[in-house]
Amino acid sequence: MRIDTSLPSVPSTDRISPVSVVQQLLRQALRQIADVDRADRAACARYIAEALRIHQQATTQRAPRAPTGLAEWQVRTVEQVALARLDLGLSITELAAACQLSRGYFSRAFKVTFGESPHRWRHRKRIEHACRRLVDTTDTLAGIAMDCGFNDQAHFTRAFKALMGTTPHLYRKSRAG
Repeated sequence: MRIDTSLPSVPSTDRISPVSVVQQLLRQALRQIADVDRADRAACARYIAEALRIHQQATTQRAPRAPTGLAEWQVRTVEQVALARLDLGLSITELAAACQLSRGYFSRAFKVTFGESPHRWRHRKRIEHACRRLVDTTDTLAGIAMDCGFNDQAHFTRAFKALMGTTPHLYRKSRAG
């Protein structure tokens, strides 16, 4: 008895899922080697090779999903909620909830939209607000620090210097006209 070594007619993967076709080919390969005495290793190899080819084709055709950012209404929501009270703590979970997203998805979408993490963005916004306060008011550094959400003046000074390259006092002094 001769064993059929040709590949079976493989249905088009347009109408049937590539997974089903791969499963069918692998079943054919198993049938070829089921009978040890009459096993056709060459046919088995062809079935497996065809299954791998279809699998590779299916996986390379899938375009990787580009990460998407926040919608315009979500950007507005973030700015309203996060910037409304810079002196208060605000968790990523709260921002995500305001945007009707999970925490993880929100963090990834936020980074795509703004180019940085929500925490770093809000921290930078606090420093920017402090810069305006330093120039536009005569408030004390400690008062500005507290109004911008820093624990104390020392924390504010360290964070300000790390981002701006100078201390709040020298920044104010250099902008005084």
